[in-house]
Amino acid sequence: MGNVLELNQIIYCLLASQIEFGTYQYKDSLPKMEEVSRWFSVSLDTVKTVYRQLKADGYITLTKKAGAAVAVQFQEAELEENIQTFFSRRRDAVMDLCQSMGPLFSHAQWLAMKRAAPERLDELERLCAPSEILMPYVMVQHIQLIYGSLNNELLLRFIWQAYIFYQAPFLSLPENLTAFEDGDGPLLYMIGLCRRKDWDGLWQSVISFQEQLAASIRRFYANRINMKTEGEPVPFTWNAYRKSSQRCYSIAIELLKEVRQGILAPDGFLPPPARIAEYKQVSATTVRRTLMLLNQLGVTQSINGVGTKVLSTQDSAENCDFNQPVIRKRLLDFIQSLQILAITCGEWAKGVVVDAGAVSLWKDRLAYIKENGRYESVVFASLEIITLYSPIQTVRHLYGHLVCFLLWGYPLRSMHGSREEINNFYFPYITSLSASLEHSDWEGLSEELERLILHELQFAAARLKELGVTEAAELAISDFREK
Repeated sequence: MGNVLELNQIIYCLLASQIEFGTYQYKDSLPKMEEVSRWFSVSLDTVKTVYRQLKADGYITLTKKAGAAVAVQFQEAELEENIQTFFSRRRDAVMDLCQSMGPLFSHAQWLAMKRAAPERLDELERLCAPSEILMPYVMVQHIQLIYGSLNNELLLRFIWQAYIFYQAPFLSLPENLTAFEDGDGPLLYMIGLCRRKDWDGLWQSVISFQEQLAASIRRFYANRINMKTEGEPVPFTWNAYRKSSQRCYSIAIELLKEVRQGILAPDGFLPPPARIAEYKQVSATTVRRTLMLLNQLGVTQSINGVGTKVLSTQDSAENCDFNQPVIRKRLLDFIQSLQILAITCGEWAKGVVVDAGAVSLWKDRLAYIKENGRYESVVFASLEIITLYSPIQTVRHLYGHLVCFLLWGYPLRSMHGSREEINNFYFPYITSLSASLEHSDWEGLSEELERLILHELQFAAARLKELGVTEAAELAISDFREK
């Protein structure tokens, strides 16, 4: 769900804001560390680090006998200023998230609940019972149980982090806690629909719930937050590789981009390691890790005394070490990204074609693909349009990462067959997408792009399963919702 540094920061910010909002007041006990560890599915050591930092910053006292208790006493005026400051600085990011979360993940929620095993539904139902646990923490468990059935760590992390950024603080305000006392009603209704296998009813319920939650947050901002933004606005960000030890993954992605764009051509050589370190502003150690990763992935081959050669896609599959845990993880990043793109791209394709520039560029890219004869490029070329032209920052941010993660699938490309077989498969998609763009058939464009990405997902899942990456099979989608 994220690396330890990231989780420390997120959990710390949530607890600190709850103290600043008056959710926990002077001398109130905070949840036990063991409870927080269980709610957030993190280690007890991670939670201990958070509590020690809260103590060091003066928020809490911490003793073995009494546990954690609030050490700071805010006056009513201070609490109000804290609330106004917190939410006003996040206004733009929260409004953007409210626009994006329903269209982005309604299909994911529907699919996840449809797939949920009876015991998972039982556990969700149990969590809906009255409890002393604050709603933000109950909903953290809801998110993990609901979306966990899709087996997609990247998706779960994104939704969880977005929830902690704006929904959890919103639900932490005492007045909102009261207003949402019956907030589990919609979920209980959805569980009932799942048990009856009423999938159309579930879809309508998911859409309605997402819209109601977004509307509640918009009303909160309109009626409650009157402070103008002071200081730098707080953006919502999501980054898969934030540890310094993982910087090599980001550098590898940058080099893979250059391979895809033809800047680094097959049978050519990468720049010397010292030049890469200087250009990318990283250490020699990071470059060595990057080159080792690309060698194991089968993208490059280091030759003593000569340099690091870029391999063709045909040679890549033969040289990829599919048994390496780090390679298996990167390939899972690739297929998890494909799953998210498959269940969201259709909605956002319709969102970008309102921009004439997006339509023009999309047409030009498809025409260029026909000319250069590498028809599989239609996948990247089309998804990048959404990254460039979506009117919603959250979508551009998320798609920017997901499209880059597709580059980890480099060693799978030659498994589509010969150049003729590859082109024969993708040509009908190019033709259909081009026709939809020409005739302004946005519904047809959306459906065709969905079919294309779903095919890529099913193909990748099958190939990776054959290669021993068995977890990939769980990410295939055979029960996609018909429109």
